[in-house]
Amino acid sequence: MNRRRMAAPTALVVAALVGSVVTLAVRGNPAPAAPKPPPFSTAKVVRTDLATSILTGGTLGYAPTDPVVNHIGGTYTSLPAIGSTIESGQPLFRVDNLPIVLMIGSTPAYRAFGLGMTDGPDVEQLESNLIVLGDARGLFSEPSEHFNGLTAAAVERWQTANGYTADGHIPLGVIVFLATPVLVGAQSVAPGQPAAPGDSPYQVTTSSRLVYVPLNPDLPTVSVGEPVSIVLPSNAQTPGTVIAVGPPPPNLVSSSSSSSSGSGSGSGSSSSSVLTVRPQDPGATGTGDDVGVQVSLTIQRARGVLAVPISALLALAGGGYGVEIVTPSGSHQLTGVTTGIFAGGRVQVSGRGIAPGVTVVVAQ
Repeated sequence: MNRRRMAAPTALVVAALVGSVVTLAVRGNPAPAAPKPPPFSTAKVVRTDLATSILTGGTLGYAPTDPVVNHIGGTYTSLPAIGSTIESGQPLFRVDNLPIVLMIGSTPAYRAFGLGMTDGPDVEQLESNLIVLGDARGLFSEPSEHFNGLTAAAVERWQTANGYTADGHIPLGVIVFLATPVLVGAQSVAPGQPAAPGDSPYQVTTSSRLVYVPLNPDLPTVSVGEPVSIVLPSNAQTPGTVIAVGPPPPNLVSSSSSSSSGSGSGSGSSSSSVLTVRPQDPGATGTGDDVGVQVSLTIQRARGVLAVPISALLALAGGGYGVEIVTPSGSHQLTGVTTGIFAGGRVQVSGRGIAPGVTVVVAQ
C-alpha cells in the first residue's frame, strides 16, 4: 500500500510535464473507441409441440338444412322475422291463421296422421316430439312406430294447445319435420299472398356455425378430429375442429368459397370435396353468413421436441447451425445443433448440451 501511495506523486509530476503533449494528441488525432459488442439477450431451451401450416380459403356461415315446404292451400297470414330461430313445437308460419308447426325428425312428413295408419318412422318422430313437448305426459314415455289410442290422445292435447280441432287426426302439412331447429332467412312470400302446396316461404339454415373449406391436391391430408385455426376477416384467430371430410352438403350455397390455398378466399369456385370445420367457440365467429375466412391446416407436426427461438441459430463456417450456450458460470460455449421443424418463431434443435432449461444467446 505504501508503494502505491509513493508512486502517485511521481505519476502526477510526469503527467504535468507531458500534459500539453497529451492534450494536443487527444485534440489532434483522438484514439478510436473500442467497438461495442453486438447486443444480445438470452432464452431457454424448451420442450414443446411445433407445427408448420398453410392458409387456405373457406366460407363461414350457418349449416344448411332441408327447405321448409308448405303443403296446405290458403293464405299466408303470418311469417316469422328474418333472423329468428324456430324450435320444435313452434310455428314456422301460419296459413289461414292456423300454425304450421316444426317438429324434429329426419324423415319428412309425407302423409296424414291418425288411427288406422300403418306403422312407420314418421309416427315414431311424432311421438318423440309429443313426449318432449309434454303432450304425452301420463300417456307414454317411449316412442314407437305405432299410432294407437294413446297417441291420438296426446295429439288432441297438442291440437288444443295450437288452436286446431281436437280430433286426434293431423292432416298432411300441419307438421313439418326437419332435422334441427332452423334460422329464418330471406322470405319469398308475404302475409296476404296465396299459399300453395310446394311453396318454400323463406330460406332456412340451422343455427350451427360451420366453416366449409374446398379441397384441392395442393393441400395437406386432413382427418376428422384434427384441430385447425380459423382466421376471421378481422385477423383474429379462433380454434376449430374438422368434423367431416367429403362431398359438400347438398344445400350448401356459397359465393365466397375458394379452392385455392394461400391468402384469402377466392372467386367462388366449387369443389367436389370439402372440409367441414366446427368452431370451438361459435360466439367468437359473429353472426354473418357466407363470410370469407382462412383456415390454417397443418403440414408437419412434431410433439414434445426441444426448441429455441430461430434468432438463436448461428451459421457455422463449415456448414450447418450452432447455438451459443451460456453456462452456469457465465461463460459462452458454441455448440453445433441439428435442426428440425421451423414454426411459430421457434426451431426444433438437438445436439450435445441441448436440454430443457439450458440458456442460449439470442441475437437482437
